[in-house]
Amino acid sequence: SSFSSFSSSSGLSGLAGVGGWKAPPSPTQLEKVVKLETFAGQTSEYIGQTWLKFHEDETKGRVGWTLTRSQYKQLKRNANECPLFIIPLEKPEGYVTLVVQWQSQLALFTTLDEFRASASNADSHLTLTHYTELAAKKGLVLVRGDTSTPKLINAFEARMLVKRLYDYYLDPQKYSRWVKTFNHASKQFDYNSYIKELGFLA
Repeated sequence: SSFSSFSSSSGLSGLAGVGGWKAPPSPTQLEKVVKLETFAGQTSEYIGQTWLKFHEDETKGRVGWTLTRSQYKQLKRNANECPLFIIPLEKPEGYVTLVVQWQSQLALFTTLDEFRASASNADSHLTLTHYTELAAKKGLVLVRGDTSTPKLINAFEARMLVKRLYDYYLDPQKYSRWVKTFNHASKQFDYNSYIKELGFLA
């Protein structure tokens, strides 16, 4: 199928109050999630492990992730250049195609059907918040993923989507071949080849 209707200018307008997607489910400031003095004097390894442990309980519908400062710098550069991408998610009855859009420190996932129906009013079923407060001193960016529709994306599936997202935005070959093509030469984007690479049957 053709994705030529997508372009960098299309997409989801703003957050709450900007006629777009709803406010993010988690605070966008790290100090509102965790007491920053807890991490004072701690190594980045300890902080990363503590953050991941804090998000281990999948029943809360949250996942944790960590990125290095250099990974996030690359991610931000690529997300600014290519703010939209599609990622399929395996389901027992087949798969669902999700659209991810980057907005500042957030990555928002909706379904392709909802996005096509109303890009500016689509619900975010998974929201990734990137916390950069520790990047300068600890070289670490903490990430929280909040699922809002467990029937569509549960915490286990969210973890898989996060891995897939970073894989395609941080691997230079995958980024160039798939993400860049999708955003800047969408008529040349071969969806069937893309899902085959991911291990799906086209």
